[in-house]
Amino acid sequence: MAGKAADLAKFQVNIEKPQPPPPAAEKKIKPAEAKLITKGFRIRPEAARQFDLLKAEIETDANGKNKGPVLIAEALNMLFEKYGKPPVA
Repeated sequence: MAGKAADLAKFQVNIEKPQPPPPAAEKKIKPAEAKLITKGFRIRPEAARQFDLLKAEIETDANGKNKGPVLIAEALNMLFEKYGKPPVA
């Protein structure tokens, strides 16, 4: 039984190269999804008072008790960038 050959002109084959994952610096990690660890450090009392004042003055989307970690993450990212590291905090 010789049948009519299929018309392959209608079919398209899309061969795309797989895209690499975005660099670590571009990944946005939501605070709720991130596993957090505690790193203790000591600061002068004047610096602690100034940090508390800054927390009270800033307006963020974060509620009051999360302002400190948000500021620390911002400071760490600025420090990383200063020394040529990707901001990951």
